[in-house]
Amino acid sequence: MTVRGACSLLAPVVVLLAGIQTAFADATVVYKMTSHDGSGTQTIHYVDKQHVRVDMSNGSVKRVMTMMKLGDKVYAITGETVQDMSQLAAMMGAMGKGVSNHSEHAPVDYKDTGKTETIAGIKGKVYSFVERGKQHEVVLGENNDLQAAVLGVVEISKSMVGANNMLSATGDQVQQDVSIKNMAMLRLDDAVRLESITTDQIPDSVFTLPSKPQSFGAGMSGMFGK
Repeated sequence: MTVRGACSLLAPVVVLLAGIQTAFADATVVYKMTSHDGSGTQTIHYVDKQHVRVDMSNGSVKRVMTMMKLGDKVYAITGETVQDMSQLAAMMGAMGKGVSNHSEHAPVDYKDTGKTETIAGIKGKVYSFVERGKQHEVVLGENNDLQAAVLGVVEISKSMVGANNMLSATGDQVQQDVSIKNMAMLRLDDAVRLESITTDQIPDSVFTLPSKPQSFGAGMSGMFGK
């Protein structure tokens, strides 16, 4: 029996003991990302806080970059190359440079516009906000599986030095606002849009590393396609 299988058996017992009615479901979420550099997708595979995978593709680049959280470790994967990101965090810490943390940003004031949009079958409210002097529009909806998946991305981004992901940054900011804390992003301007969410069981193979993690720096040329 795999570790994940054992956890699946224990989960209902924990819920019964706690007296909480909670639905356990894997979630596969696809966002379309659009920028001046082109378009791509970000696919999130979420089982629990210890099993989160994000596949990032760009239309102009053939390689798929993957970030995977297994337990308390985060790995960066390209092809067969696997890097342990905790090693980078330790290196930066030794040099006195902290890991990027979105929670340090100034709070964002989200204003309900009174409008609604339904995206990927989820009805959401349209909010406006200003960040760094620029006006933005975000659509937020209530969906527990989507929220869990986005928060999984937030946790991954916090382990990355210089992480600057619109999805994770916005997800982190939303969590700081009590009035919308239980909501997840459906759209951010024209830059990020939810394409789909499914709750089919995710195979264990999705969370299998393709090779043994390398010492940080040893496989950097492979990571960046050099």
